[in-house]
Amino acid sequence: MIRHALAALLGVMMCGLAAAAQTPPPPSGLAPLPKVTSVRVYVLDCGTIISNRPEGFGLTRDDVFNPNFSDPCFLVIHPKGMLLFDTGLVDSHVGRPIYENMTGYEGILKFTTLRGELANIGVTAPMITYLAISHSHWDHVGNANDYAGSTWLARKAEYDFMFGPGANAVSLKNYDRLAHANIKFIDGDYDVFGDGSVVLLSTPGHSPGHQSLYVKLAHTGGVVISGDLYHYSAERKLGRVPPREQTTETPASRKKVEDFLARTHSQLWIGHAIDWYQNAVKAPGWYD
Repeated sequence: MIRHALAALLGVMMCGLAAAAQTPPPPSGLAPLPKVTSVRVYVLDCGTIISNRPEGFGLTRDDVFNPNFSDPCFLVIHPKGMLLFDTGLVDSHVGRPIYENMTGYEGILKFTTLRGELANIGVTAPMITYLAISHSHWDHVGNANDYAGSTWLARKAEYDFMFGPGANAVSLKNYDRLAHANIKFIDGDYDVFGDGSVVLLSTPGHSPGHQSLYVKLAHTGGVVISGDLYHYSAERKLGRVPPREQTTETPASRKKVEDFLARTHSQLWIGHAIDWYQNAVKAPGWYD
């Protein structure tokens, strides 16, 4: 009887192995691609900026517990497609010492690539339907050229800022392929998938075409990803505006977003604020 039982068990195991052999594995290095029936947001590690100058944001050192900046990117997966919001710090900085990677007074610390972060959730660049950037400063467009095959949801004011005569040469080399991408110019608040769940909010001031991202999630509720509308949580708490932005559209954009948050009962995610980022659920985990 024992011999028959062992033979039966062996047969089941062999059948299972045969079935597994017939199931194609995911592409090399990729996790299984998630299949969603509602919207998800992934918080991706796109590096850290080592900084110690909160005074540039209208704050004192006593106001800010940690003066450094997190620098996340965000992937939204919708049943109708994917949106990548910001592309972070350049992947070539991964594993390099800070003294090699200085931009002015700020250093760059990076442990993982954006490509690797996406691969951990089964996503490659060709799968991404839309690319949007909060704005074109160096820490938000570091890998933009890798996603020039997606439809770029762009604002004309930011496009002109990026490619006009005053373009930042340091940043330009990381996004110059976008000039030849499939560009869809958008105005005002833009509903990405047409159902109100993913909306690019026009919030100019930090740059001419700066935008923030609203995502309505079934369980988490509404969230607004601020871009550089704020940098530190203390800016919002204490009502401080960076001196260089006090005469721009930033104050009006902040009021617009605060009113939007109250009206939609949403929460604000300040991506650069380490006190927010350290407690965030990071990929391959997600918010839904």
